[in-house]
Amino acid sequence: MCFDNLSSCDLIGLASSLAIFLGENLSTNEISILSDFFEALGDNLSIIATKKSIEQS
Repeated sequence: MCFDNLSSCDLIGLASSLAIFLGENLSTNEISILSDFFEALGDNLSIIATKKSIEQS
């Protein structure tokens, strides 16, 4: 899947659908841990993207 070709609405819909799908059969504690994991993943991806952008400038 190429995320560059998705609109902002498509990305929001995809994220919402994935969250609902993943959270359906998890406990509250498991959802919280998974949420924290994805937050950390997103933060690290942002750092990598920023670093690449600086290196390409």
